[in-house]
Amino acid sequence: MSFWIPVDRNSVLEEGWEKNATYEWGIPMHPQGELNAVDFVLQAQGDMEEMRLRQRSLIIQFFFNIMFAYLCAYNIIISVRILRKQKRVLAAWCCLLQALAGLTYTIGAMSSGMPGGPSCRRALWVAGFGMTLSPICVGITLLQKAYLVHHRNKRLLIVGIVLLLPQPLVLYYVLISPALMVPSAGCLLFYPLQLPWIKLALDAPINIIFSVAFITVVYRQYRLFGTAAWKELVRDGIQTMCIIVLSNIVCMLCIAFEVAGLFSEFFFIYDWVITSALLGRHLSAQRNMRQARRAPLTANVMKDFSKIAAAPLTQQGGTELRETRLEQHTDTQVAN
Repeated sequence: MSFWIPVDRNSVLEEGWEKNATYEWGIPMHPQGELNAVDFVLQAQGDMEEMRLRQRSLIIQFFFNIMFAYLCAYNIIISVRILRKQKRVLAAWCCLLQALAGLTYTIGAMSSGMPGGPSCRRALWVAGFGMTLSPICVGITLLQKAYLVHHRNKRLLIVGIVLLLPQPLVLYYVLISPALMVPSAGCLLFYPLQLPWIKLALDAPINIIFSVAFITVVYRQYRLFGTAAWKELVRDGIQTMCIIVLSNIVCMLCIAFEVAGLFSEFFFIYDWVITSALLGRHLSAQRNMRQARRAPLTANVMKDFSKIAAAPLTQQGGTELRETRLEQHTDTQVAN
């Protein structure tokens, strides 16, 4: 498929391009990065095959952004529903922030395909903010869960916070890296070669800690519940947390070793999407579980009430009741 035509970094980003570039905030801007999708396609007027190639790559990105936008909108709805009832649920706040960042990015990226829409560079800058915010939100959620299941271990909490602090370094590299429109791939970020390894150095320690923390919980649950441990892990959300950690590790390694060449940068977005989906699924499952716990109680109470039958009023009892009421009425009249 033409979308996966390998992109040679050196052939696309010629040496010395900074000399003729415009600067913003001291950052050089490549001319191809200042184009939006419409301008990029129209730039190839007169070459129908080239226009088709450019349009095809942009359409693929557009459909991916639609799916991501739907996922973010779903997570926003779930988070808001939870926060309306429980405003102190930290995981819901993290999911909401992550989803808002994702929705902002997808709207900006899709509007790039409209006349006068944002340029490739601006769309990637917004994505950079989201790619920085997402691991922080996910890390906070994982850290809170690990902190609670390990009996509020303060050392674990402090180490986790310290390891999450350098995450904004990724945003710095996104901002200073040139963005270009490439015919076979659309909008791409030509990041420095050291960025994948910096990302690996940032993510590996915290993921190792989370892995050890949750594997310890899995082992503990297995010793307590045996084969029924998996059900307990699902109920507590540990299963989802383990999958999130695994997703982070896989995407991190794919970026570091550039398994897809320059296209490996899409694993930043894939990790964002996967963790968003898992976090939303976790919140939705926890919400449904809380509702399920309440529903049987109400149903059983109503069911028990329906079994209560009124005592039959016998003829003798009815006569005695009428006589008693008549005597009370007579006494009242005499008193008046």
